[in-house]
Amino acid sequence: MLVVPKLKVGVLSGGTSSERPISLRSGKAVLNGLKKSGFSVLRIDPKDSHKTRKALRRIDLAFIALHGKGGEDGTIQSRLEKAKIPYVGSNPKGSRLAIDKAASKRIFERSGIPTPSWRTFSKRNWKELESFPTPFFVKPIDDGSSIGVFLIEDFPQSVEKLIHALVEYPLLLAERRIEGREFTVGILGKRALPVVELKPRGEFYDYHCKYTKGMTEYLVPAPIPDAWRRRFQQLALKAHQALGLRDFSRIDLMADSEGNPYVLEANTIPGFTELSLLPKAAKEAGISFEELCSQLVRMAWKRRNGKA
Repeated sequence: MLVVPKLKVGVLSGGTSSERPISLRSGKAVLNGLKKSGFSVLRIDPKDSHKTRKALRRIDLAFIALHGKGGEDGTIQSRLEKAKIPYVGSNPKGSRLAIDKAASKRIFERSGIPTPSWRTFSKRNWKELESFPTPFFVKPIDDGSSIGVFLIEDFPQSVEKLIHALVEYPLLLAERRIEGREFTVGILGKRALPVVELKPRGEFYDYHCKYTKGMTEYLVPAPIPDAWRRRFQQLALKAHQALGLRDFSRIDLMADSEGNPYVLEANTIPGFTELSLLPKAAKEAGISFEELCSQLVRMAWKRRNGKA
């Protein structure tokens, strides 16, 4: 095991994205986990740019717990690289590719990774969706936590909802709904963690189901055949690698009734709340929350010292 000095770790959370509330919760959990692991920690909220500049000068390494824009789109990663501060997680390029659902899907398709059929649309061409097979989901191109996601089962009855969404988002993604079971696979380093099955009580795994206790049942490990498990883990690793990600990620997928998987998206800064999926999978693999946070810091420090 790599021995690290007494590092001062800055935990970046909050920010200005639509996922700020979840990021604050993730940051608090990471802060406590690193404290218990013996690290000196400093909470940094990039919402205050002046305080952030001062705080970054006081840390040895950054643990990014910023979800959404500003945290998962390469912005903070580029800033940290410019300041020569090592950080946990994917580099700017991988982050930009993963948060952009359309860019991710193009890479999945080029890499032979199955993903649901899709198309982008805007105010200019949204009426062409009338020919897109229903049911399908509408998703913001670069938001997470299922914010802004809704299901369309009948196009004429959903026109008003589509127009409203296009006021808020200039570009949206339409994605065919896969009827089946929902899974997620966490990646830690170069290994795939145990598969988790999600059973939401709502129509689908939306924001409410994600962050409200009791609204989703999590089955860890997922009750699936070994052949399915191996296939899902291999596919998740392939998606992680195709996007050029590092340290950790969470790959979401659907499987039809025959177990054929479809990768939905990759999350470069998955949640670290009490309901979050990566910590659940790590725990099943025998890795405590504190050890998970500590391992990620060690990965980043090892890379900083040219030993990755």
